[in-house]
Amino acid sequence: MKYFGTDGIRGKAYVTLTESLAKKVGKSLSLLECKKVIIGYDTRESNHMLADSIAKGAKSVGKEVIDIGVIPTPGLCYNSILYKCLGVMITASHNPYQDNGIKIFFDGVKIKDEDELRIEEFIDSNNDEIFDNYDGKIIQDTTLVKNYINFLVSKIKPSNLRIGLDLANGATSLIGEEIFKNSSNELVVDANIPNGCNINFNVGSTHIENISKIVKDNNLDVGFAFDGDGDRILAVDEDGISHSGDELIFIIAKYLKEKNMLVNNHVVLTIMSNLGIISSLKKNGIDVSLTTVGDRNVLLEMQKNNYIIGGENSGHIIQLNHLSTGDGMLSAIIVLNIMAELNKSLKELTNELEIWPDKLVNLKVKDKRIASDERIQSKVKEILDKHKDKIQLVIRASGTENLLRISCCAESESFVKETIDNFIKLVQIIDAEVK
Repeated sequence: MKYFGTDGIRGKAYVTLTESLAKKVGKSLSLLECKKVIIGYDTRESNHMLADSIAKGAKSVGKEVIDIGVIPTPGLCYNSILYKCLGVMITASHNPYQDNGIKIFFDGVKIKDEDELRIEEFIDSNNDEIFDNYDGKIIQDTTLVKNYINFLVSKIKPSNLRIGLDLANGATSLIGEEIFKNSSNELVVDANIPNGCNINFNVGSTHIENISKIVKDNNLDVGFAFDGDGDRILAVDEDGISHSGDELIFIIAKYLKEKNMLVNNHVVLTIMSNLGIISSLKKNGIDVSLTTVGDRNVLLEMQKNNYIIGGENSGHIIQLNHLSTGDGMLSAIIVLNIMAELNKSLKELTNELEIWPDKLVNLKVKDKRIASDERIQSKVKEILDKHKDKIQLVIRASGTENLLRISCCAESESFVKETIDNFIKLVQIIDAEVK
């Protein structure tokens, strides 16, 4: 697609994501039948420019727009479910503040590919001129955020755990402490003072070292780090050791199975998941299916087969028995509930996990489309055919940046390193040919 990637429209604010584009996106919502549109955003300084422009465009085609202010992506989704309406989330997730993005939902789920294509065609064939439409309106109602807060608080079981939170100066900053004080009176909260430019800056789930230090310095039991829009989570145990999204999925899935609550005895992961964790799930009698990268692909597999838990190693965890999108705070609450009920630490809950050596390299390139180059793909196939299910090897283009993500997982650490190094050299040779 021209505008939409794996997670909505992404780009540099004021450069590719402009007032003009945002107005066209707002007008394009006329293609979608629901009259009500709610708009939310994270804490980037460019959000108001985009939100105002989208709202004006939507109003001009007769939509009723509600600006609900700063809210995590899952909070916007929750409200779009409550009101059975369209939702527009303005965020670039874990990216730096200069980036921004637009995600469009209906009834808590991202709109379909065919709707995104229709919107792209609309953008290219329409101007950004808007006229007053008395059937449309724009209001601000930040009280809708309370709906989401109440939803999360209803899931909490109080505990005596000492908890650390890194809120990434993002969308969870304004409500994280209010929510988690219901879980414990012993909270240490960091990165909760956004200024428009500090979202994800040396904090959050992409800088796990921050929450690790907080946990160790304050002698806490567990720590959680969120991304900019609050739909992902990573955790650290009492020793400051990090635990991936897949590891948290293992904890939740194993608990559900023991309680006879794991519907169809199945978990959905992606091709980026650690093979050792997949092996550990199977040893616990839990079936696993793998999808290509992207929470949408995970959700489709779950909905198709009536599975209730799945997600990505990056910390995007979907629990369909609660919500139809990844939710970092919800996942933290569920893990805390399990820790308290079983009286086990995060370390104890993951001590049986097999973690095979793996490595992910993000390689800057001139053109990320070289990921499909025949020389790269044939080499990947050769290695996978030779080692069968003893290796995981994925080379894919970033959905938002000119990066190639090279990922390898195998039982031998030296083999992983050698494989990654060889592909870095191959990619650099091919990228050097790009003019």
